[in-house]
Amino acid sequence: MNYIYTDEPIEQAANQLAKTLIGHLSKGERVLWLLSGGSSIPIAIMASKKLSGIDLSNLFVSLTDERFGPVRHKDENWQQLLDGGLSLPGANLYRPLIGKNVTDTTITFNNWLDEQLDNADFRIGIFGLGTDGHTAGIKPYSKAVSTKKAAVWFKGDDFERVTISFTVICRIDEAIIQASGSEKRAVIHELLYDDLPLTEQPAQILKTIPQLTIYSNIKEEEIK
Repeated sequence: MNYIYTDEPIEQAANQLAKTLIGHLSKGERVLWLLSGGSSIPIAIMASKKLSGIDLSNLFVSLTDERFGPVRHKDENWQQLLDGGLSLPGANLYRPLIGKNVTDTTITFNNWLDEQLDNADFRIGIFGLGTDGHTAGIKPYSKAVSTKKAAVWFKGDDFERVTISFTVICRIDEAIIQASGSEKRAVIHELLYDDLPLTEQPAQILKTIPQLTIYSNIKEEEIK
């Protein structure tokens, strides 16, 4: 795990992400790229602009989690990415919301994830880090912490979520996190220095990823 303090965590995360994607795509590899919503949206948008002119035909893109509802509803992560300027011409994009009920939506997303995980040469994701210890849409003590399927649906205290599971995260080759602001200090400390049960802090699963980089505007000595 690499912890990088910087005054420009979003920009630095986007730079690393784009460099990694270009490196693997230029070798003709098939790449799976999972995006996140919230504070991670600017990273994906900025990285996508750095891919301009690159052959993206081997790039397969979707989300780590989505807020269930009608396609293009106001809280949909995918729509927020598009509205923010995400553009990946030539890439293979999968929008988790498909205009069907939540069961069919989850099954279809699960099947897409299984196929892409099996066929990808390299798998990379942008992951968030919630103050409650969640990552992707995997909330503490939810059924998302126990499923063995690639995708799961549950009704949280904020949204109905369709999210990837630990099963998917355990197959990711590289992950990038941007976690900044004083409200994230405690959860960053726990991720770096504590070993908590996954049911209590799902983000602990990120430690299993071979290459994990955290970008933050908080100095490491301030969170020890």
